Parts: sequence; C-alpha cells; structure tokens
Amino acid sequence: MKNHIRDFFSFRKGDRRAVVALGCIAVLCIGVFVVEDALKGREEVASATEGYDGAPLSGSVEAECGQVGNDVRTLEPFDPNTVDSVTLVQFGIKPWKVRTYMRFRAAGKVFRSAKDMGFAYGWTVKDVEMLAPYVRVADLGKERSRARGAHAASHNMDLATGSKYKFSTLTKIDANDADSATLCRIPGISGGISNAILRYRGRLGGFYTTRQLLEISIFSPELLEWFTVTDSVAVAKLPINRASFQTLNSHPYITYDQARNLLKYIRIYGNVRDEQSLLATGIFTAEDIEKLRPYIEY
Repeated sequence: MKNHIRDFFSFRKGDRRAVVALGCIAVLCIGVFVVEDALKGREEVASATEGYDGAPLSGSVEAECGQVGNDVRTLEPFDPNTVDSVTLVQFGIKPWKVRTYMRFRAAGKVFRSAKDMGFAYGWTVKDVEMLAPYVRVADLGKERSRARGAHAASHNMDLATGSKYKFSTLTKIDANDADSATLCRIPGISGGISNAILRYRGRLGGFYTTRQLLEISIFSPELLEWFTVTDSVAVAKLPINRASFQTLNSHPYITYDQARNLLKYIRIYGNVRDEQSLLATGIFTAEDIEKLRPYIEY
C-alpha cells in the first residue's frame, strides 16, 4: 500500500490530476447506479400498492362491486371472449397491451384458445404462456351472440346496499352523474374501472364528451356505448389567470412545464385575456387549447 502511495506522488502533477479525476468519475458512476436501483425498488413497491390508474384503490368502491380486500387480486379462470380489462391487468398484462387486446376483440375477433390471444398487437409468447393455464373458452356459438361484451343477467352483490344485478339490456348512463354502484351494474365494469372513472372525472371537473373516457388506461372501447353526457351538465371551470400551480398541474390536460411556464408568463406579462392570447404565449398548442376550451375561464 505504501509503495502505491509513493508511486502515486512520483507521478507528474498533471498525471496525478488525471488519476484523481478518473477516480471521482468512477465513484460518481457507482453512486448513480446505487441511487437508480434504490428508486426502481421504491417504484416497484409503490406500483404494488396503487390502483390501476396510479392511485390507491378505494375500499368502498371495491365493496360496492362485491370485491373486498385481497379478493380483488385473486387469479381465476376466464373466458378470453368475455374477460374484462381489469382482470387482464391483475394478471400482470401491461395496460397498453390490454387496450390493444380489447380493440382487437371489439373488431370482431373470436378467441378459440389462449394462443389466439397472442395475435393482439404487442403481445408476446411469454404473455400467452402466463395466461394459458387460466383460459377457459366457452361455447363459441353463445359467445358470438355476446360479442359486444354484455354479460346478460350476470349477478353482482353490493355489500353496502344488498343485491344488485348487471344491466341485462343496453342502458345509457350519464358519465357525469353516475355513482360507483351504478357504474358497477354495467357489464364489464368492476371496482377498478369504476374507481378510475370517478377519479378521472374529478380531476377533469366533469366530462364534456364520452370520448374522454377512452383516455382512462383501463377503459375498454366496447364499454363506450353504455355512456352518454348530458349537454346541460356544466363542467368545472379553471380560472387560468388566478389558479395556483397545484390546481393547474393537477388537471390532466396541463403538464408540469405548461403550468410552470404559464404562471411565469402571467407574472411577467399580465393576465391572458382570451384564447388567441393564450395560443400566442407558445405554451399551449392549438390541439391543447381545443381540449381545454370547455374548462378554461379567463
């Protein structure tokens, strides 16, 4: 050890600096890897305890759909022609893959085996092999008559108010007025989807079109036909010149950087008077403003 130290000081001054610099870089890289690994571990723990939309699951909503505690995570056999998106997410299938699967099925695909599920865009052999032991394909003649995802007369227990039944015929539900119990009566909607709809509605301040439901990661396109939005229901307005950073940033259509830059712009140049002046700030695109138009108050 002493010999190494003596050798080090025998180097020229420039060489010693280079050795020290390389040592610092090596320590910094090791530190970055350690911190990155720790953060990844925290994210995995958080994802395991959060709901499918990134927020903790609400016990009351799950109870209203007849699911309590750990039962919601129970893995049970399913029919690929009628399975809902929440069930697939519970098996560990990524939400974007679930969406492609639901669109594939909504387009008319009938699944005769687990292997057929792998034809959905983005699905891998590993996904199919994981689900294969749980796949149970029912009589295809009956399934074709139920291709639109309606589970006729399926029974659902509501622990809070007693017995509830799924709607047996297509029933239009107002997306802005429906509570969790009503949402759970729609075939294909369980506690996870109901919870996600209520959370997103709260963040938006209300829906102005049913197409906004498709922005929810675990909402399946075939469920859209059950919903309507009443024109008379006004969405919550966002006072763009007076809102705090937290209020702006919490809206789904406003990013962190947009909220920060907007507050900076208002502080320097004054209030934004109308839609044209908002577009002129360069903070929002025309597409952004189109989505925000029903919510903004100048």
